[in-house]
Amino acid sequence: MEEVVKQVENIENHEPNESITSEAIKKVQQWMDHEIQIIATGNRSIKGVFTCFDKQQNILLNYAYEDVVLPGDGQTIRKELGVVFVPMRHVISCLVLEKKIKQQPKKEEKEKQTELN
Repeated sequence: MEEVVKQVENIENHEPNESITSEAIKKVQQWMDHEIQIIATGNRSIKGVFTCFDKQQNILLNYAYEDVVLPGDGQTIRKELGVVFVPMRHVISCLVLEKKIKQQPKKEEKEKQTELN
């Protein structure tokens, strides 16, 4: 991910170069629909399905959650976040955790499949 970030920074700071752009895009696309963990400022760790990476290097996660350690007893609770937009300025690191996650079929698609069977 760090290498891709550098490539995107190069794209933004210089004249567009189609080969660099398409190489960076391909690298990012290979991680789409994978579960990733983002370590962010404020000692936060957010996990979710990598959905989008924009020109400004911001990251969009679906099905995101954060495991929060409660002060005092040290108990960990899972905080469901849903869809999360993480600005790159808050990202310290990113890790790909899982292989590609199969998206659940939409309700309409499930109904169609049921009708066909």
